[in-house]
Order: sequence, then structure tokens, then C-alpha cells
Amino acid sequence: MQMQATTPARPLSKRLADLIYTLTAPEWVFSPTLLAIRNGFLLSLPLVVTGALAILLNNLPLPSYQQGMESLFGPNWSRLGGLVWQGTFGILSLPMLIGISYYLTSLHNQHHAKEAVSPIIAALVALASLMVMIPTDNNGIDGFAPYFGTQGLFVSILVALAATRVFLAFAKIPRLQKLIYSEGMEASIPQAFSCLVPGMLTVFLFAGFYLAFQAVVGMSIHQAVHDALLLPFRLEMFRSVLDSGIAYVFLTHLFWFFGIHGSNVLDPMTRELFASAVQANLAAGMPPAIITKPFLDIFVFMGGSGSSICLLAALLFSSRNDGCQRLARVSLLPGLFNINEILLFGLPVILNPVFLLPFLLVPLLLLLTSFLAVYYGMVPMPEAVLDWTTPPILGGYFATHSLSGSLLQVFNLILGTLLYIPFVKISDRVKEERQKKAMRALMTIACSNEVGPSGKKCLDRDDDVGVLARVLASDLERALKKNTGLYLEYQPQVDHHTGKAVGAEALVRWRHPVYGSIPAPIMVAISEDGDFMRPLGLWVLNEACAERARWRQHGVDEHFKTAVNVSIRQLDDITFPQQVVQCLERHQLPHQMIGIEVTESVALDPESLHNQILNQIHNLGFAISIDEFGMGHSSLVYLKYFPVNILKIDKALSQEVASSQTCVEIISTIVELCRALEVKIVVEFVENQEQIEVLLRLGCHIFQGYFYSPPLSGEKMLAYVQDMNGIVDNPP
Repeated sequence: MQMQATTPARPLSKRLADLIYTLTAPEWVFSPTLLAIRNGFLLSLPLVVTGALAILLNNLPLPSYQQGMESLFGPNWSRLGGLVWQGTFGILSLPMLIGISYYLTSLHNQHHAKEAVSPIIAALVALASLMVMIPTDNNGIDGFAPYFGTQGLFVSILVALAATRVFLAFAKIPRLQKLIYSEGMEASIPQAFSCLVPGMLTVFLFAGFYLAFQAVVGMSIHQAVHDALLLPFRLEMFRSVLDSGIAYVFLTHLFWFFGIHGSNVLDPMTRELFASAVQANLAAGMPPAIITKPFLDIFVFMGGSGSSICLLAALLFSSRNDGCQRLARVSLLPGLFNINEILLFGLPVILNPVFLLPFLLVPLLLLLTSFLAVYYGMVPMPEAVLDWTTPPILGGYFATHSLSGSLLQVFNLILGTLLYIPFVKISDRVKEERQKKAMRALMTIACSNEVGPSGKKCLDRDDDVGVLARVLASDLERALKKNTGLYLEYQPQVDHHTGKAVGAEALVRWRHPVYGSIPAPIMVAISEDGDFMRPLGLWVLNEACAERARWRQHGVDEHFKTAVNVSIRQLDDITFPQQVVQCLERHQLPHQMIGIEVTESVALDPESLHNQILNQIHNLGFAISIDEFGMGHSSLVYLKYFPVNILKIDKALSQEVASSQTCVEIISTIVELCRALEVKIVVEFVENQEQIEVLLRLGCHIFQGYFYSPPLSGEKMLAYVQDMNGIVDNPP
């Protein structure tokens, strides 16, 4: 009897990973709201890093360090760090609000170009809407201060989202835009005036809402949110220390996940729950209540909220994402001193659905393991109240005066790391999928001729595509300066009648250390947006000339031409012809060995500087090729206005010539015209025998495509030409 093959059951961890990925992959996870919040956190990251450094410098738990700083700078030496904290964490709610509103408006503008609104004005309106809702007292600005920092972060996020959307809704109403308008105004004034009435209505609406809320509820919105967050601790079910400890740990991390500084919010309840327990422990010598604030700081909050030192270890040991690895290394030193804001904001953990489950569960599990260890006497109860910046391992020993305290921390560290690792891998997978999606979208944008309001294709976008484009642009510029990762490949052009290679097109390639091979259209688009197309073009020209000179030394004669693509940005430079000549003189090449290719999909003005430069290059003896001919802006008009020696028929025509009569007729017309004008034709993307047979009947005979050869390295291209042309290698 034959046994049926059965598919082995997939491991539970793998099924869990697939489930979490399925829940976090849909578009709602990356909706404009969440993208705006995430970008708001990223915008605030420099402040977070600076503030974290100030906290570390002020609270480094080394007595010799503290005494040395006091002896050097006096008893008020920590005031410097305090001022830095005041200017960073002390106002964190404000840049967060501005960043969220700015990015939310930018995302709106990308999808509603005709209703575009100034992101700066929207952010200022949101800021004003927050300020009218902040409670004040007789202390003036001092009454505002607590709500500028992390204590007011949650309300700031809500106001940023609500006020921006209300403002955008008002801004869509044409009548409100034109209430204040006058002809003949300076160009920037109408934009501000069109936002004036929508902005006024938004601020007045939020001020009125705040007054109505106070009248009905009897307290400010900030106080109401604060009381609502503390409500669970007032329930009867959380009266026991263990229950209240579990609730405290859970809510602290739940608040942190939504950008609320849980420890600060729950500080009043912390004193109420745990202060009396600390006193009882110290007086009795035995722990009548195990869960105290030192207990949590030592055994649960290792590295900060979320047991972040475990997440750091998981990133260092298991993440394949280069960005996550770098962030972990940057966060490691502060994390050892329980400062985790860099990691929480930079990864980010906040509002990242992948890390919600472990961020909540890991601290709870460590709470239970530590509680049981102390309850059964395996570890002494922490007696010493240590500074919260005391590093793990050391803290366990100093707090319990026992090596078992450190061993418990090591056990918790290993356990927490193992629990975080599957989610780190899921995060890598989500990031990879997002990057692939953004790369595909970036490729589509790069191949199009559409540009944004600032004249750029991709660098001014505020979505994932724009983030990826800016990363690539920065890395490409660095690669160009250091001459790393960039190289050329050459695709041969073959005369079918003679069977010889008559030329090659130089194709620039970039192997990114993280993203792998980057498509050429993306390279061109980000180079043009980033305004470093000229140095990239000169690099390509110099490399192609150097390679052509090497081929010449190995017997490839002057009739073999290397074609180099030239960007429209290079034709803006009046010194470009001179640069081309200097490059050939540097490598001692005659002009006929190098050709210049201009893409026909770029609209060239016959009266512009571009045409003058092309004529200068042509008069110097260089052959001018029009690439991608037949599907661009002007097509046959180019033959009338520009110096053209070679036409390269676009793939949209050549790939379908064997199946489309329309393509046959178009190519036939081009061939007849080029024959009359004595212009050569090269057909690109020739991939099969059927194409060749039709193209030969139409009068074409020079082909470039995979039927003959894919793009080759310089050395392989030399071997290919020598083989096709019967050249005997006789190097000097």
C-alpha cells in the first residue's frame, strides 16, 4: 500500500511570524495618519538623542564621576544638562506636533495636488490649536511647561491629527480661500491669504471646544486624559500588590507604545502603590511586599521601558537590516544606563504594530519570573535604592548585596532576548517588503516624465518612496565621491550582415551595500533631483574612455565606437564640450572612438543652449545618437533640428515588431527617412530570431540586445569583440 506524502507541519514560531506579518502588512498599517506620526517621531529624534545624552551625563552612577564633576564645575555643574533637557525633552510635544502636522499636510498635497496647502502654515495652525487648549495658572509660562514635554505628548498627537484635518477640510472650501484676495499681490501672499480664514476658523473652533469641554467636564483636556489613564488603578481588582504591579507594568508600556511617557504619567500612582512598600521593607528586614519601585527598576525595566536591553541584544544578534544594526550600536551605550529613548523613537517601537506584543509581554514575563525568584527565596529582596541609571548586572548585585541578583538579571536578559528575536525577524521582513514596494514605486516614478511642484521627481516626496529616494541619493553621492560601488557594463552592437561587433553602449551600474543592484533609471532620477548628475556623467565618460583606451591597446581598432549616455543636465553646462575633449586627450583617444547618446524622451528645445552644445560636440567629430527614438516628445522633429548621426529605435517598437503591423509601419517610415538623411539605425532590445527577420526585411541590420549578448564587464566585452571580429590579442 502506497503511503501518501504529507506536508510536515510548520513550526509554531513560523506560523506565528506569518500571522503577525499578515496583520501588519496591510495598507492600514502605513496609512497617512500612522506615516505622519512616525515621521513626526523621526523629526524629533535629534532632540531625543541630545536629551538622552544630557540625562546620561547628569546621572552617570559613578561616585567618582559625580564628585569629579562637582569639584571641576561647582555644585551646580548639572545645570548645563538640565538646560539641555529643558530644550529637548522639556518641549518634545511641540516639535512632535509640528512634524506630524507638516507630514500629514505633505501627504495630502501629494494626493490632492490641485488643493495643495502650505505644510508650514498647517503646522502653525495646529500649534496654535494646541496652545489654546493648554491649561494655565497664575505662574504664566511656568504653567504651560509640564504640557510641553512628554507629559503632554499624547494630547499633542491627537491635536496635531485633528487640527490638521479640520484645517485641510476648511481649506478645500473655495469660498473661504477667496474671502481675502486682491489682484496684483506678491506671489507668496495669495497662498498665505488663502489659508487665513481656514486657519482662523480652526483655531477658534478648538478654543471653543476647549471652553465647552471645561464647562461640561469641569477640568482641562490634559487633566481628563491623565485621570482616564489612571482609572484602572482605582478599581477594586487591583488592590493587591501583585495585581497592581502587573497593571502598572502593562499600562506603562501600553502608554509608551502610543507615545506617552508611561513612567511620568503614572508617577503619582507609583508613589501611592510602592513608596509605602519600600519603607516597610527597610523597616522589617523582610519583604512583606515584593514588588517595589527598586524591584521593577532592577529586574524588569532593564535598559528602560520594554526591557529595552533585551530588544537591543535581539537586534544585535539577529537583525539582518543594516539600519537596525546601526541603530542598535548607537543605542547600546545609553541603553546600558537605562536610557532607551533613542531606540524607542528611532526603530521605532512607538506605534510599530510589529513590536506591540513583545513590548507588552516581555516586561510582564520578567516581572513574574523575578517575583517568583524573590518569593521562593532564590534571590534576596532588593534593599538598596539605586540611581535609575545603574547598569544591569551591576544593579542586581548592588541592590541585593548578592551575586544571585546579578544572575537573575542575566537570566531575564537571556529570556527577554529570546522572546524579542522572532519579532525582530518579522520586523526585518516587514521592512524588506516595504522597501521592495517603495523600490518598485520609485522605479515607476523614475521612468515617468512627471515632476513634483518643486521640479523634482522623487526627492521631495514625504512618503516611503521619498524616504528611500533620499537615502539612495545620499548613498550614491557618497559612492561617487569615494568611487565605491559604481562600475560600467557594456552591451555590444552587432552588424548582422558582417557578423562583427561595431560598437557598445556604456551602462552605469551601482551595487548598493544594502539594497543590491540599483536600476539605472533610479540612479538617473535621484542624480538629477540631487543635482549631482554632472559629476556622475563625467565619471561615466572618464571610465568609458579609460576602458576604450585599454581595448585599443588589445587590438580593437578605431572603427569600434563606445557610446556614452549624456543627461539633459550635462547639456546645461557650456563647458561640457571642453570636458569631453579633455577626457579623450587624457586617455589619448581619437574622437571617433566615442559617441554621445541623448535620450529622445527628454524634450529638447531647438532654440536652447542644449542644441548649441550638441552642435559643438558634433563639430568636434563626435557621433550624436538619439536613444529611445520613436516614443518620446518630438520623434521625427529631432532629425530636422538636431545634429544626428545615429538613431536607436525604442524598445516599445522593436519588441513588438514581429506581432504588430503598426510597429512595422512606424519602423519602415523611420528607415526610409534615415536612409534619405544618411543617418544610421541601431535597433535595441533585439531578443529573438523573429524580430531579426522582420527588421532585416525593413532594412535594419545593426542590433543591440540579449539575442547577441547581455551587458558585459569591460574584460568580457573585450573578449567578445576579439572573438566576433577575429582580433588576435597582441598587448603592448
